Amino acid sequence: MDYACGSGGNCKAIQPNEPCFQPNTLISHASFAFNSYWLNTKGNGGTCDFGGTAMLVTVDP
Repeated sequence: MDYACGSGGNCKAIQPNEPCFQPNTLISHASFAFNSYWLNTKGNGGTCDFGGTAMLVTVDP
């Protein structure tokens, strides 16, 4: 998540008191962070593998 948030993803919305903080779980926050990174970097060749911890899906898990 640190890489996703620090290298293109915008993770402000999953901070405390922000609109996407809940549910406050690692899985939910990672899903948001990875998706944000992908949306912001895919046009520049960004990938969405994260060492095997992420996958492309068509439905939010």
